[in-house]
Amino acid sequence: KIVGIVSRANLVQALVAQRKETEERPAIDDLTIREEVMARLDGQPWTRLSPVNVIVHDGTVDLWGIVDSEPVKQAVRVAVEMTPGVGTINDHLVVQRTTAYI
Repeated sequence: KIVGIVSRANLVQALVAQRKETEERPAIDDLTIREEVMARLDGQPWTRLSPVNVIVHDGTVDLWGIVDSEPVKQAVRVAVEMTPGVGTINDHLVVQRTTAYI
């Protein structure tokens, strides 16, 4: 029983629609993602005493370092999630109370 027919025109329309979606969302390279994440984190007062390193590979962000508290850890994650181009986040941050000496 024939349910429908896919014509050449249908295939061309699907290819054009897929290409338009790709063109509308330009790929963001890993270096750009890392720089944006670092800029977001550097601009926050709660990360000044927390050494955080960011590694990006194929849109996957790995967070490494030490933070003062669980809320700071969550805030770092949210800042990364809000960065364009970020796909997956691997959170390796450790919560450890640090003491600042002035």
